[in-house]
This record gives sequence, structure tokens and C-alpha cells, in this order.
Amino acid sequence: MSSNNTMNEYLRWRGDLTFNCDPFNEVDNLILAQLSYVDFDGIVSEEGEDKISLSEVNDQYWKMHTEKEILARTSFVNHSPFLLKAAAATKRFGEVKLSGYVNHLKKEAEAQMSAICFELGDGTRYVAFRGTDETIIGWKEDFNLSYMSRTEGQRLAVEYLNRHFKNTAMRLRVGGHSKGGNFAVFAAAYALPQVRAQIEKVYSNDAPGFLEDITGTEEYRRVLEKTINIIPSESIIGRLFESGMKPTVVGSSGKGIFQHDALTWQVMGNRFVHVKRSDDSLFVEKVLDNWIRNVDVEARRTFVDTVFQVLSAGGGVTMKDVRKSGFSEMVEAVTKLPREQQKETIKVVRELLRSGEKALYQQIGLNDELPGFIRKWASKRGDEIEAKANRQEPQLTDKSQNAQKPEKETASDREEVKESKDYSFEEEVRRLLREKTPEKATSEAKG
Repeated sequence: MSSNNTMNEYLRWRGDLTFNCDPFNEVDNLILAQLSYVDFDGIVSEEGEDKISLSEVNDQYWKMHTEKEILARTSFVNHSPFLLKAAAATKRFGEVKLSGYVNHLKKEAEAQMSAICFELGDGTRYVAFRGTDETIIGWKEDFNLSYMSRTEGQRLAVEYLNRHFKNTAMRLRVGGHSKGGNFAVFAAAYALPQVRAQIEKVYSNDAPGFLEDITGTEEYRRVLEKTINIIPSESIIGRLFESGMKPTVVGSSGKGIFQHDALTWQVMGNRFVHVKRSDDSLFVEKVLDNWIRNVDVEARRTFVDTVFQVLSAGGGVTMKDVRKSGFSEMVEAVTKLPREQQKETIKVVRELLRSGEKALYQQIGLNDELPGFIRKWASKRGDEIEAKANRQEPQLTDKSQNAQKPEKETASDREEVKESKDYSFEEEVRRLLREKTPEKATSEAKG
């Protein structure tokens, strides 16, 4: 097998080996996690006792859907039904039994959670949690992770494990891709003790992490011992928030954010091609870490709510609907927001840009190939940005306001106290983009 092979080639080359002949591996984990993206409605029962083989599921699925219909979908997981067809044709996966399929979409609770159980024939079961689908609600829950310790989808994931396995004695693996991996880790950590005892491994495939009030708990620390964290070399999604796990880094034929598509992950034999993380991935992680530290929880909440208020303005249900509605409609929706909400959104965007600028200078400062004076200047500039972001201005009481005066008003201070008649959301966005362009950073470096 070539190092450029993916899951499809793995199925062709090793699909004739049963799990008893060649034990479960990290590639099998990703295949099952990807199969959870398939719409099994009307095919796989919610009850754990009603089982159906993967080959039968495949036959029924393609009686209900056409290739043309699947190819018309724009989501990066539109290949999952084709992966189903390839897996069903193998000796390894064809007789795997499926059961316990659920697909919850709760608009009011902003929750999307889907799960399915695979019985592998070697005495083990793999529970796969689906990642983000095309629904706006699903994407909103992803963003909610930036300020919520526990989402409704995570709670439903815990409930799923407890319902299906609290009265069993099985050998379980739990996993998922993207948000599904986050749900798998959370559910394995907070399930009932008798369920946790049955879990042998947890697989987090390029999944976002958690806020500190989760990573600091005993339940979370305990599940880390069983968790395998897999990310592609240029991972972005998989480095959002804290995980506390050393990742297994794998090669991908994709670039940047498109490496999140698991079908691009490179396979050699019965494992992934292991590589080092790229500088770009490390850079993005620094940017996001700085942003999270410098923007408080309430500001993150307001920002997320505003973004999805805009995305939903046209009445769309899926991200495809949003793309159809066009950018102009979203801009119009933004301009209709209350002025204070616009300003709060701009402040969060400004902090994200500031975090990116700081990380850029830090990255330059660590580059040994650049002249020493440039690295020294960049390191100092990064420290200045962090100091400015962390500076706390004194809070003046009514009595002391007349007695104390601010040191010297800066252009930034004047910007913050603009009168309503001078405030323009569009102009503010344009100003921010002018200030933070790479060309400016380059010209400063040359100067």
C-alpha cells in the first residue's frame, strides 16, 4: 500500500481480513466514525436488540437514495454513503451488526446529536457519535462550546450510553469525528460508573476540546487514560479549546481546513501515516488560545448568538440555505442589529485579529532562519500586544472621577467613545481589515 492511500484503499486491500484475524485498529475507528454520518432513518432501529447487518443496511439505503442525489450534496461528509457501499462489500465489515440509531435535532435547546452502535463480531461494540451535520443548529452547538461547559448535545450523548449499556457487561469502544469525538469523550467521562467500566478505548478524531472547568475535573482526567486523540497535520478544528491529550498526528492529502475531511487522511497498512504537526496548525492554535484568554465568556456568548442570528435571518435551516441566500442578505441582517450588539461583535472580532497579530509576531520571533534583530523585534512586539490586551484600567467611583484624570487619551480610547451618530458598522469592519492586513505587518518588519 502507498502512503497516499486512504480509507477506501484500506478497504480494498485489507477488507478480506475479519476482526478475529486482524484486530481492530485506528483506521477501523475512523471508518465507523464516518459511517455515523449516513442517514439511517427508516433502516436501523433505535432499539439495541433489533440488529441489521451492514450489507443489508447498504442494500436498503441505495433503494431509497440515488448517487446523483448524494453527489448533489455540498457537505464534506457527502462521501459517507459511498464509504458505506465500499465497507459493506468487504468480509471485514459486511456482517457487522448495526443497532441503536438515534438522530436528535432540538432547535430550542440548540442541540444536534446522532449515534449508532456497531457490533463487530469479535466480542466488542463501537459506539459512534456523529459530528456536525449541515444544519444551522448543529453548527451553532459547535460554537456554543466556546462559552458553554456542557451543551445539550453532550448531555444527550451521556444519556445514550447510559440507556443502552447500564444493564450490560460488554467490551465497548466509543468514538466520533469532529464534534462527535467531543461527544464521545464527554459521554465516556460522565456516564454511569457501570458503563464507564465497560469502555476500553475512546477515539477523538480531529475533535474540539473543552473549557477548563471540564478538563480540570476528575471524571475528565480519568477518561484521558483511555482516549486516543487523532488529528491531521494541519488540524484546526481538533485544536480548538483544551484537550490535555498528546495527539497522534497523521498525514493528509488535503490542505488547511480541508484536512478535516477524514477521507483525505493517509493510510499505510493497518494504521495511519504518522507525521509532525505543521507550523500553520501551531500558529492557528496560538491565535485561538490567545482569543479565548482575552475575551470573557459573556462576550463570546453574545458574539456566537449574533453570528447565528445573522445566519438564520433568511429563515434557512441548513448551511446550504445560508449559501443560497447570499452574503448581501447577511450584511443587511447585521446592519439591522442594535448598535450596541454591533459594537460588541466588532470588539470580539478586534480581539481575534489582535490575537492573530500577536501569534504572528511570536512565530516570527521563533524562526531561527530570520536575522536576529527581526526575531528580537517580533518577540518584543508580541509582548507589547499581550500587555496592552491584559492592561486593566482603574475603575473610578463617582467621588473619584473628578479627582482623577486619565493619563492621555489615545486614538483607541477615542474610538471606543464614539457617539451613536458617528458609528458605522461597515466602516468599522473596513478599518479593522485595513489595520490588520499582512502587508502592514510586512512593512513594519522591513522598517
